[in-house]
Amino acid sequence: MAAVICAITCLQSAHAVGWGAAFILSVRRSVRESAALRTADGGWRYQPRAAVILPCCGVDDRLEDTVRRLCRQEYGNYEVIFTFESADDPAYEAVGRWTADASDPPRRRIVAGVTPHRGQKIHNLLAALGQVRDDCEVFAFFDTDAVPGLWALGHLVAPLKEESVGAATGFRWYCAAGGLANGVRCLWNAAAVSLMERRRTRFCWGGAMAMTRRRFEELHIAGRWQRALSDDLQVTRAVREAGLDIRFVPQALVPSHDRTDLRGFVSFARRQLIITRICAPRVWWAGLLLCGSFVMGGTVAAAAFFACLLGWIGSSGWMWLFLAAWMMVVVSATAKAALRQAAVRQVLGPPDLTWLDTWWDVGGAVSAGTLHFLLFLTSIGTNRIRWRHISYELLSPDDTRIVQRHGPSKSAT
Repeated sequence: MAAVICAITCLQSAHAVGWGAAFILSVRRSVRESAALRTADGGWRYQPRAAVILPCCGVDDRLEDTVRRLCRQEYGNYEVIFTFESADDPAYEAVGRWTADASDPPRRRIVAGVTPHRGQKIHNLLAALGQVRDDCEVFAFFDTDAVPGLWALGHLVAPLKEESVGAATGFRWYCAAGGLANGVRCLWNAAAVSLMERRRTRFCWGGAMAMTRRRFEELHIAGRWQRALSDDLQVTRAVREAGLDIRFVPQALVPSHDRTDLRGFVSFARRQLIITRICAPRVWWAGLLLCGSFVMGGTVAAAAFFACLLGWIGSSGWMWLFLAAWMMVVVSATAKAALRQAAVRQVLGPPDLTWLDTWWDVGGAVSAGTLHFLLFLTSIGTNRIRWRHISYELLSPDDTRIVQRHGPSKSAT
């Protein structure tokens, strides 16, 4: 049985490295072809009018940078809508102050009010969408705690001209600088970037996501959001059910430098996994089984090797086979992390990507499976979460109940 488990794990390891190599080739191709997306004078060949929507709740560490960057996108035809639960939110006054020095692109602040039966973020988004101009053709959504590049909007919009594309998405890169907890969070999140390698495992991330207004209406996204908590997983479901593609845009990989502690990281990771378990159960089960198989395979190979070494089981031939299986798990995990770092370096550099990110991602690759597996286990047995200043109960992917309000939020949690 140990030999069978080790053989299966070795096959998974080789498969993972293969997809890691495919990922870096895909990113390099995207970077190489990006020049063709722009005209000789630097403008975008495909530049429909876009509405950039930023739901705000409290003043995050890098909120000012995010606001200013969204107002300076290298894109010639867009507006920015900031949306809040209340004008009493400290972010409302702060955003007004930071955006008062210019009027191009047009920018507005929208007060959505208190959500009655859905996630506050979705409630804010729907309020903003109700104020979008009639001539707007593209909706782009960003998060407050990650600062996009100046060309992020154009890169997100570019794939939408293809009929087969339902949505374009970036992803978050948590930077390792800032202490132990930031490093652990970087290790945890980096592995999730690998999910963007394949079309089958790709999903929309609400922190950098775009779709055409036509697709938004055809897929009835507003209707799907009516009682939901997760904006991006609902979009992912709708796009997949329609048989359309989710296009990953490497240039929209958005760095996040906000600081956390271990308690805050575990709370955040657990919340994300609970949301995934309820709203995308197939993704959750696939992740749990994948992490579990790697952890079990590596553990069985190591245990069998030492058992043979001590003469408890098998022969010297089996000992070397189990050692080879153990080393293959270690080497493949490290190699895939190294390939991922090489891919990310095509689009990010210092200070967003430093040697600390490599140290945590590559150096911690062997332990990443265990970290993920343990966090998966913490998400079992409850469908209640606290997000910012509201506690929710997730009744289903399409139904949410507000359990308690804890007062206004002043920062990210």
